Amino acid sequence: MNYIVNESKLNDLILNYINQNFHPDYDWGPELHDFYRNEIDKYGSYNFTIDEERAYDFHKDWGAGSELVVREFVTDQLNGLFGKHWAPVFKDWFEKNSGLKAESMIDSYFQPLLGDLEETED
Repeated sequence: MNYIVNESKLNDLILNYINQNFHPDYDWGPELHDFYRNEIDKYGSYNFTIDEERAYDFHKDWGAGSELVVREFVTDQLNGLFGKHWAPVFKDWFEKNSGLKAESMIDSYFQPLLGDLEETED
């Protein structure tokens, strides 16, 4: 049986799934935005863990732009459920909760996660 789901409902479904399954071990939100910025200024990156496993990492702008790297266990699970539709929702969710702006988003094999979707939306 096939269902037709509009983009808004799909994005809500993806966001709810991300909220329930990919919240980092150590809380985040507006009260920690300065902490993340300070850590990135000091070390160049910050690793967000889930169950003590690196799930996604933010890397400072070293001239090529800041990037969000999403680890394989996260991308595999989200791709399996939502195809590539999860990537822009994940990026917005990450930026809102971390206070960090990612200029690009890649997987752990350095493949872009947003490019294909953005190209097909024109």
